[in-house]
Parts: sequence; structure tokens; C-alpha cells
Amino acid sequence: MRSIPVTAAVVLALLGTLTGCTMALPPDSSATPIPSATPTASGSASPTVEITLQDGDLLDPSQTAVWADPLAGADGYSVLTADEGDGSWSYKSDRTGCIVGYWHGPLGDTSAGGDDSALSDELLAAQFGTTADEVAGFVQNDAAPFRTPSELVQTRAVAGADEETATTYLVAARAFSALGEGFVATLRCPATTNVQAMWSLLSSDPNAFQLVFSQKPAG
Repeated sequence: MRSIPVTAAVVLALLGTLTGCTMALPPDSSATPIPSATPTASGSASPTVEITLQDGDLLDPSQTAVWADPLAGADGYSVLTADEGDGSWSYKSDRTGCIVGYWHGPLGDTSAGGDDSALSDELLAAQFGTTADEVAGFVQNDAAPFRTPSELVQTRAVAGADEETATTYLVAARAFSALGEGFVATLRCPATTNVQAMWSLLSSDPNAFQLVFSQKPAG
């Protein structure tokens, strides 16, 4: 199986015109990404409206978005890494041992237009210390969506397994070119845990991968 070269560094330089991006717990050098495949459909409770990757130019540039961050102070979760100003932080589940990581930051100047796929792939590639071309063969569109309170948000995601640490992981990214903002979420679980099923569970309760949109402050 062809694998993406990955690094163990916490801070990775983002490619091209994007600003710096970090990942709370990136896959290490023994990780083996899984080639893209048709994902299993989410549960029936999933929202039916979707902000697709082609909807980037439909978003209102006067808006901004943030992670809802429901794990902050939640019972059963402890802070693994705090946000020290780089836009990344993570939590560990006391029950499952799974680690949930977040990043949110600005994008540089871009002319990507209405399709956010390419910029999202650059965000993903930065997590693996490689290029968007190298990561492309492993990316899935619908494996790990984000959410708003009423919509699914399509992402670009990579799933993989790390034999040395006996873990599996999902890394999902979404760039919003119209807003000039990017989001990355990661989930790393013990190898005995179905990481994709855990992503779906965390997405429905406690809505761990939810984004909240609002108007930018005046001025």
C-alpha cells in the first residue's frame, strides 16, 4: 500500500499562500493512510442540507465562523493541549482514550473561486508534511463532515492507521475561501476503536465537530 510520508512534528508549515497551521496530535512516521473509498452513510438523524465544497462562493464574506467547542469543560474530557495562540488545541476522552484536536485560522490571499476542495487539500497536506498532490489519492469527501446546528459541512478527509502506536485516525479539513478561514479537526483512537464510527458518534453527541457562523464585528 502506498503511504503518505508524515512527520511527528507538532507545528507544520502550511503550503503556498496559506498562513501557519498546526495539528494537536499529527500522525507519526509509521502511519499508513488508507486509500479513498466510498464512505458509509451517516445515521438518519443527520441534517439533510449541506454546505458543499462547491458552495464556497455562496457564503457571505461578512460572516465569520468558530468551533462550537462543546468539549471544553465537558465531563469525561480533559485538556491535552491548550491553545497558546496558534489556533490549535485538543482533548482526551477519559473513557475511550480517543483524542480530538482542533485548528482554526486565517487563509492567505487566494483565487480559488467557488470550489474549496483545493484549499482544503492544502490544509490536509500541511498536517502530513507533504503536498496536496501526494495526499490526493487518500482523500475522501464525505468521510468526516463538520456540522452547523442545521447543516452538514462537506470536508476533505484522510483516514489512516498507525501500527507503532496501535491507533487509527481521521483528519478532516475545510477551507472557506469566501470567509478567508480554514478549519481542521482530528480524531485519533485506539486501534480497537472504529474511528469512523466514533467520529459519527461525536458528531451527533456532543456535536464535537460543529461550526457556528456569525456576523463579523463592525469595524
